[in-house]
Amino acid sequence: MAPLSRTLTALSFVASSLTLVAADSVETSNSTSWYSSVAPVQSFHSAPKLSPPEVNILTHDAARTSEGYTLLSYRGSAVSQPAPLLMDNNGSLVWSGAEAGYGDTMDLVVQQYKGEDVLTFFTGSFYSGGYGYGTWNILSSNYSLIRTVSSLNQTEDESDFHEFILTDNNTALVESWRVTQTDLTGASGTTDGWTWDCVFQEIALGDSREQDELLFEWSSLEGGVSPSETYFEVSGNGNSSENPFDYCHINSAAKVGADGNYLVSMRGPSTIYYISASTGEIIWRLGGKNSNFTMGTNATFWYQHDARIAPGSSIDSTTFNMTLFDNAAGGGEPAEATGRAIMLELDTEAWTATLVREDLPSFHEPVASQGSYQALDDGAYFVGWGAQPFYSEYAADGTLVQDVTFGTTESIVMSYRAFKQSWAGYPLSSPSLAVNGSSAFASWNGATAVSSWVLVGGTSEDAATTRLAEEARNGFETEIGGLDDKYTFLAVAAMGSDGTCLGVSPVYSTSSMASTSTNGTCPSGSTVAAAGTNGTASASGSDNSSGAVGGRAIRLVGAAVAAFAAVIMA
Repeated sequence: MAPLSRTLTALSFVASSLTLVAADSVETSNSTSWYSSVAPVQSFHSAPKLSPPEVNILTHDAARTSEGYTLLSYRGSAVSQPAPLLMDNNGSLVWSGAEAGYGDTMDLVVQQYKGEDVLTFFTGSFYSGGYGYGTWNILSSNYSLIRTVSSLNQTEDESDFHEFILTDNNTALVESWRVTQTDLTGASGTTDGWTWDCVFQEIALGDSREQDELLFEWSSLEGGVSPSETYFEVSGNGNSSENPFDYCHINSAAKVGADGNYLVSMRGPSTIYYISASTGEIIWRLGGKNSNFTMGTNATFWYQHDARIAPGSSIDSTTFNMTLFDNAAGGGEPAEATGRAIMLELDTEAWTATLVREDLPSFHEPVASQGSYQALDDGAYFVGWGAQPFYSEYAADGTLVQDVTFGTTESIVMSYRAFKQSWAGYPLSSPSLAVNGSSAFASWNGATAVSSWVLVGGTSEDAATTRLAEEARNGFETEIGGLDDKYTFLAVAAMGSDGTCLGVSPVYSTSSMASTSTNGTCPSGSTVAAAGTNGTASASGSDNSSGAVGGRAIRLVGAAVAAFAAVIMA
């Protein structure tokens, strides 16, 4: 986008109002928070400690948008409450990990562990070079921690945050970075330089971390990736073990094909590596300075993320498709005009790479770091735009059917990856109730099966059993109006679509404006769900709330954001 166009976009934005999703309601606002350094948030009466992002839905074709929840690892210096998040298609919160104390995280995704759907994500330390040290968390459908996983035989046995894959064989792929001394003259460094050696492992998972076993380990230096392959510039790095040069920057790994080989993305060389599981040798390279493939028109990519074999393709065939996120910038030169999500057709007989699909962002600019590209089951594609706080869905024919921003590029807000997936959540916590004025407000963080809320009341704590009202669930928090002053003790029951009582809040005292220690009771005559199995969960990613649609695209580019993104290089 030319500077003049960018200026006109900014002026048009300031002069216009925005359609926002705020606390599960739609409001039109000229709020300056949308173009300041502070990311706007939602707030709730019944969950005052939660502050998820106030999203701006730019495009939403409800008839064509895929079902599922959006998973974000919401973070950034402008974010007041970083957390792993599940959001529905209307931008309404479904679950925030902040309630359980999870803050800065990476790579929230639904995977399978021992045949059950689980949530996995990274927690630990984050460093400005775009790497981290920490562990991977596996949460059950109750949002309780099953176990953690990390690299083996490392300093303090910690992993980097870029990749965690659970396989069907009860193994896990993890990555780590090791400080290593090596010859950096090929990257314009010194002969006795220091670099990060990019490592990935496949680990056989036991019942605990103490029982995990290392099955396979590969390092970039030992595996034949020379520092001369990188496009990153040494720029004063690499002169000591405290200041190593990041020449490789591994950021995705996948186990593929009948032989269980590995597909690995390294950002510095702008290359995808296909690695033998039996010998550790590089079978072929895609992209970069030493590509085995001739890159077709617009097939070249730079500083990419998230390389995957496309559904329906097999790397064992001579012709197959691969998807990846092309950042187009984020290191040294070269760079392209815009980030994008692409699919390439690879031919291992003709050794050609041909662009067969390209999904472009509404903001038409490079993405300095992070990003993901997901093929959905219905043929659509979902893109997380990394350092740009957007996520988008494209129909099979390439039409943009959903485009959402959860911050602006004037503020530092991001999600390393974004996914759209089905999820059934059965929290072990109780629903929450608050009263404000003549209305009650009900919510239940993480519950996906709630269809309606029943308000019960009484004149004493143990008598709050009279059925007062029922309201269809309307987003994360539902308002129930028309309170009767004579009922000074209230509770709300979460009801499933079949009339099952899924859970009840503690009794709330309207005189003290606080919950009591007394547990509420389900409405008489209702079936009570067993704890942790509350009803039939909806995985649709939609609810009864009014969705905000058709807002204006926000394109205010701040120099601070560009500088920050260039530093984190994730």
